[in-house]
Amino acid sequence: MAGAQHPSVTGMDERTLGRIDLILFDADYRDAKAAVEDSWRVAVMAADPRTRAAHERARAAAVAAANDRRDPTAPRVLTSTTMHRVALGVALFAGVVAVALLTTPRTSPLAVQDAMLPSGLLAVVAVTLLCWLEPRRANGSLWGSRVPAVIHLAFGCLWLLAAAGVFAFRWSEVSAFAALPAIAGLALLGCAGLAALILCGYAYRADRSGRQTGLARVTGDLIDQRDAPEVFDALDRWWSSAGPDALQQSGDRVRDVRREVLARLRAARLITERDEQLACWAPDPVKWSERRR
Repeated sequence: MAGAQHPSVTGMDERTLGRIDLILFDADYRDAKAAVEDSWRVAVMAADPRTRAAHERARAAAVAAANDRRDPTAPRVLTSTTMHRVALGVALFAGVVAVALLTTPRTSPLAVQDAMLPSGLLAVVAVTLLCWLEPRRANGSLWGSRVPAVIHLAFGCLWLLAAAGVFAFRWSEVSAFAALPAIAGLALLGCAGLAALILCGYAYRADRSGRQTGLARVTGDLIDQRDAPEVFDALDRWWSSAGPDALQQSGDRVRDVRREVLARLRAARLITERDEQLACWAPDPVKWSERRR
């Protein structure tokens, strides 16, 4: 979202700005009216990360209840926590280090023959974590559309190229006594690369489904989309208490965050300056409900 590159207009802290940008990045508003209507909900969820987590739990519970009525054996609705996002960071770090270990110069204290097995093991750890996280990445709960399927393609290509490069250009540096660990490392690296490419195919189809962003994100886990009204009704009930509670407990902060939301919407040219001014003058909402447009 373009507005994410603009400075705060209210002196808001960076963490809150990051939460605002993360929510707006995947909002997919149809028009200015939809964006303005959603600004209060975005403000409440960005003002307190616990509220956003509670909203996600309420959504997952509503979808799970609808799915259970359709099919008691339906898979559970997956959500993401801080642990899963940390696991994603570990996977990305391990994947990069796996390649970095094999790109050390010949004069490095770490010989390439000693780096091959650790490199292969790190690549396997990375692709295993990415496979485990894929259902959460695919349904948008991990980090919306900011973690696209292309990360699997990038890692797969990097690992395969690194393995091929070492075998083609640096295999002469491998001692006969260290050949077995080196071969094992290259085999692990190649297998991890192929697994990442296969995973990319599944991930790309998930990205094409469009259920990681906008309104599709709310009901994307339903096994029958005819149950969508039931999910929205359940979220309406959740908002009917969560919205007023947020204004009662920290009304000034929510209003400041909403001003920031509106400013970023205008910076992204999703709303006009007049839309922003009218929204700022509007009174606090009396009725709260889930977004529907």
